[in-house]
Amino acid sequence: MTYHDLEHVHPPFPELGEEVVFFLETEAREGVLLYERDGELQKKPMAPWERGLKARVPVHASPFRYCFRLPQGYLGSHGLEKTLPRYDRFFHLLAKPLPPEWALGTVFYQIFPDRFRQGRPELAPKEGAWLYGGKPIRRKAWDEPPGEDGAREFYGGDLFGVLEALPYLEALGVQALYLTPIFQSPSSHRYDTEDYHRVDPHLGGEEALRALYEALEARGMKLILDGVFNHVGATHPWFQKALKDPSSPERGMFTFYPDGSYASFWGVKHMPKLDYASALTQERFVFGKEAPVRYWMRLAHGWRLDVAHSIGEGGTNRKNARWLRALARAAKEEREDALVFGELSYDTVPTLRAHTLDGAMHYAGFAHPVMEWLSGRDLYGNPVALEAEEAWRALFDHYAALPLQLRHAMYTLLSSHDIPRALWRLRGDKERFKTAYALLFAFPGSPAVYYGDEVGLSQPNPYEVWRGDPYCRAPFPWDEALWDKDLLAFLRRLILLKKTHPALRLGGLLPLKAPPGVLAFRRRHRGREVWAFFAKEEVRLSLPRGVDLLSGREVAGEVEARYLLFEPSE
Repeated sequence: MTYHDLEHVHPPFPELGEEVVFFLETEAREGVLLYERDGELQKKPMAPWERGLKARVPVHASPFRYCFRLPQGYLGSHGLEKTLPRYDRFFHLLAKPLPPEWALGTVFYQIFPDRFRQGRPELAPKEGAWLYGGKPIRRKAWDEPPGEDGAREFYGGDLFGVLEALPYLEALGVQALYLTPIFQSPSSHRYDTEDYHRVDPHLGGEEALRALYEALEARGMKLILDGVFNHVGATHPWFQKALKDPSSPERGMFTFYPDGSYASFWGVKHMPKLDYASALTQERFVFGKEAPVRYWMRLAHGWRLDVAHSIGEGGTNRKNARWLRALARAAKEEREDALVFGELSYDTVPTLRAHTLDGAMHYAGFAHPVMEWLSGRDLYGNPVALEAEEAWRALFDHYAALPLQLRHAMYTLLSSHDIPRALWRLRGDKERFKTAYALLFAFPGSPAVYYGDEVGLSQPNPYEVWRGDPYCRAPFPWDEALWDKDLLAFLRRLILLKKTHPALRLGGLLPLKAPPGVLAFRRRHRGREVWAFFAKEEVRLSLPRGVDLLSGREVAGEVEARYLLFEPSE
């Protein structure tokens, strides 16, 4: 076996210019470390160590690109190749700032605040209290399903409710909460912010946020806020000034066209897009001490950046990497151990290799291929015939391309507030849903549970009406009679394994031979392995002696399973 991952880099989180030892597990007795510097390939002969070869070189750039030349070929990020790999198939290592160690393999829980739990009913908006999109807002009962009014529908969940639910979340095993936006806004989703310095009073205001933060701190848990820094709400005073007075300083914060129209998120006019070419935008969102990315680091541990792939200048994402890097570093200047990851909906690799963010929502590299394989439909409901082996190749390709230190900081998910819930996509098939979640917790990264998935929360729309938002945002069912207790116990077991088994939390990813139709891989950390097997239906596997980690039983020989996390004894 020839193997190299984050555990083979010492120190794993280097400063720029610091010397790093690169270890390679291999049976080869000689080899050369090749790394790119100033357009040339530098060569460093490798010395023996107890499990292979090693070499020491300073990390002169971030990213630092390298591969290994061995007698049998070149080892890059995607495996052995006979000829020199392209640079995009070299390993990529970053220098600090990097993800905080607490974020590697941590278990997240995503909450949509209006729909999770109501702590103080008197905070809830009243029916028709204001107009949104020209129509009165609606106040809905907790047991009503979400409907087409979407952002106009309020259920009255608040941050005091999240605070009340912490014993439940702690018992589930959650380590970090990610809240969708909490700042003042006229909508229930709050992605159209009108005041970045005011926690929405209908959620409990700053009093509730502070109480939640302090309670999480006392439990050793983390809080991630949603940073909507690509656009503001059309009711924001800054945009109103820009709209009404072309000579105002705020005018330059947005991109106006000659016909009087302006750039906005997806052409949605109540979400005007910020222009980061503006010095005032830069001051108010990045460099100034009151910039929200800095201001709220006193009551949070990091940010998820909304539509991070779109942030930029001139109504486009021009200089996107520069501004993502600046936002992330602004947060880290206020809080050294802050985590900043982004909504990068498509290929995350070019952005993350540019040393911008600590990670990203793992849609393209995990959620989409997994759900396409298990459901037979893509994100948009189109039929897809994806085989297990093809799904594995997609998963490994994305994993291998990531910088080594970000592989375990990726926010890895199946469901979210933007896409259909996994259980609904699987037509309510609980066993296939368990397969999906077992795969999520076996895969490298920081697994995220979308609120309610753990008790079997689905969507009210018929399968023929293929939609996520607004139907994926139903209220959490606090009546325990409605819970799938078997599913809840299953998720608790997966979470416990992720938190306690080193190979599942920090191990690298390696291929594993398996019967046709089975998606299989190995997780390996310091010589200890977990073998993971997943199939749409039960399959027969032939195994050496070892332990089924989900049941805790010893197994050997022929085993039938849909999903199996197996630790071999030898």
